Parts: sequence; structure tokens; C-alpha cells
Amino acid sequence: MNNSNTKKSYKSLLIVLLVAFITAGGVFMFNMLGKSQEEHRNREYEVSLVNALKNSYQGIEEIKISNPEYTNPPGSWSCDVEIKFKHEEKIKYGVGYSLDTEEITDASLEWENRVKDRQFLNENKGKTASKIRITYSNNDEGEQ
Repeated sequence: MNNSNTKKSYKSLLIVLLVAFITAGGVFMFNMLGKSQEEHRNREYEVSLVNALKNSYQGIEEIKISNPEYTNPPGSWSCDVEIKFKHEEKIKYGVGYSLDTEEITDASLEWENRVKDRQFLNENKGKTASKIRITYSNNDEGEQ
């Protein structure tokens, strides 16, 4: 009878461990799915920002996005962008971006009193139709 009780306790322990592993696996998978959806959403934001920048300025050759901050719930966000124009001119500044209105806010140029950079951007208003190099905030690279 003692042998039977030992088998029952091992069986119970095995069932408890199995349930614990299945639960932990489910939580892990749910967490990974959430991260994947968040990364996908963030990429959509960055692609939308790049399109807005290309539709705002002419002569862009490359854009690097860094330091993103996203709102919760999603809708607006901010980041730093470094834009390289033809003739090697580079400008780096903070932007805010609304996904709903597709509007760029670049007030950081005024806060930092960067008159020359503001003037350069105003002189280069227009559209960039060609494909440009992009470095996204997660350091993935691509063209758009």
C-alpha cells in the first residue's frame, strides 16, 4: 500500500508540474505575441513618418530614426530624426508626429533657437520622389 501512495503522489506532482509548464508556456506565447504586435505598430508609425517627411522636403537621401516615445493608447509619438540631404547637409532634431492627422511637429528647432536649420528646411520644402535609405529606431535598415 505504501508503494501505491508513493505512485499517487508522484502522479499528482507530475500533473501539477505539467499544468505549471503549460501555463508558463501560454503566458510566454501571449507575451511574445504582444511584443510582435507592438513592434509591428511601431514600424507602421515610422514608415508613416518617413512618408510625411518625404512629402514635406525635397532632396532627402537618408533618414535615421532614434529615441522613439509612443503614447498609450497609440496615436501620437515623438522621436529624433537625422535627415541627410543632397550635398551632405545633415539636420538632426526632435519631432512629434500624429498618426491620425499625419502632421509633423518640429518645435524643437524653435526651442533650441536653431534659426539656420529652420531656414534650411523652409528652403527645401517640396517632395522627395526617389527611394531613400532608412535606419529605423530598432536599427533595421531599408529603403522607402
